[in-house]
Amino acid sequence: MTNPMTDTDAPINTLNERVALSNEWHARPLLTLPSPLRCSHLVCLRGETSLDERREQFAEFCESQGQSGPSKDSRHHSVNVGNCLLKWEGHTEADSYTLLVAGNAEPPFAAPAISFLDAAMRSKLVDQLFLGVHIEVICGEESPQESRQQRVRALLGRQEVYGGSISDGEGEIWSSFRLDAEGFSRIVIIDSDLSEARLSRQVQRVLEIETYRMLAMLGLPAARDVMGTLGELEPALDEVIEQIAHRDADPALERSLERITRIAAKVEHVAAAHAYRFAAARAYNGIVERRITELKEVQKESAPRYTTFLQKTLMPAMRTCEAAERRTQELAQRVTRATQLLDSMVDMDQKKQNQAILESLAERANLQLRLQQSVEGFSIFAITYYAVGLLGYLFKSGKSLGLAISPDLLTGVTAPIVLAIVWLSVRSIKNRLKR
Repeated sequence: MTNPMTDTDAPINTLNERVALSNEWHARPLLTLPSPLRCSHLVCLRGETSLDERREQFAEFCESQGQSGPSKDSRHHSVNVGNCLLKWEGHTEADSYTLLVAGNAEPPFAAPAISFLDAAMRSKLVDQLFLGVHIEVICGEESPQESRQQRVRALLGRQEVYGGSISDGEGEIWSSFRLDAEGFSRIVIIDSDLSEARLSRQVQRVLEIETYRMLAMLGLPAARDVMGTLGELEPALDEVIEQIAHRDADPALERSLERITRIAAKVEHVAAAHAYRFAAARAYNGIVERRITELKEVQKESAPRYTTFLQKTLMPAMRTCEAAERRTQELAQRVTRATQLLDSMVDMDQKKQNQAILESLAERANLQLRLQQSVEGFSIFAITYYAVGLLGYLFKSGKSLGLAISPDLLTGVTAPIVLAIVWLSVRSIKNRLKR
């Protein structure tokens, strides 16, 4: 009995593979520090650089600091660099660097966590920056809510702030969603009664929200490009369909088929070029929505919530991506239907042309048959004429030999007989050829 399981279907049973899969459950350890603390989070798009190259670059930095680098095929690594705890993580299309430093700066945000890196590494990360976030975790103080919000506004340097309570009122999160001079956004987390583990989870959720909301937003420029391209292709398709509907005005269906084929090729190119970006945007948006739910933010007084601002901006962008993707699919379906209709019409015209050709060939064959029959009639008389002539010479030769015959009489008598014999012979040959 043969084993139906092929080599590619074989179960994963090697020790290395089982260990690697098991370690995935522990691959993202939380960075924990008690409050107060400072956090800097940087995301750098990978572009043409591979994950292996980024891993090697981070390993070289770790070695320069006298620390061990990430292992081969690792996507996460944490090291202590002086007073700073640094974590590198390789994502699908970006790399993130998270730095934690115990204590607060005075004033807050004056010395963010990234300032504890050496100048070369700091400059390199800032040059590649796609997203930057500074977080200040401060200890909550018993004070009226109004004075606390005034303090948050002073820390963020903005009157318009967004935030609310998290973790069942044990903490608060605030942000203005504005970028500072270096391109970093600022977030304040107030620790009223958060445990160290719970604080770490909430900080991690906030960092993931900030990271994936911006990665999801990469789909918005692509959606706008798609909308612009489709805005040019749709009128062209409508024009072709109108020509098909009024085909008497434009009988050249082949030209319409050529145009619609070009439109179909462009639509397929648009769909293929942006399929990954729209799929990635959906996946990133799903992560953001889950992390927003896990954050469990509750509104504080009249201030708009942190998550409300996120959803107010992110949801329309995602709807735009969905609309662009759906519009592309609908246009592709319209092109397919129009192509099928045009193919049917072209096929019908070709069948009509073929039918006309067949009728013309049949008519020519019929004329040829009549001509052949006429030629056969003439050939019967010609054969009879030559046969009777030969018999006439034969009769004259007999008379010259002394036979008492009349050559002219015998020729006249045998002529009908020869004609009948020739006619029967030709008819017999035709009947044999028809079998």
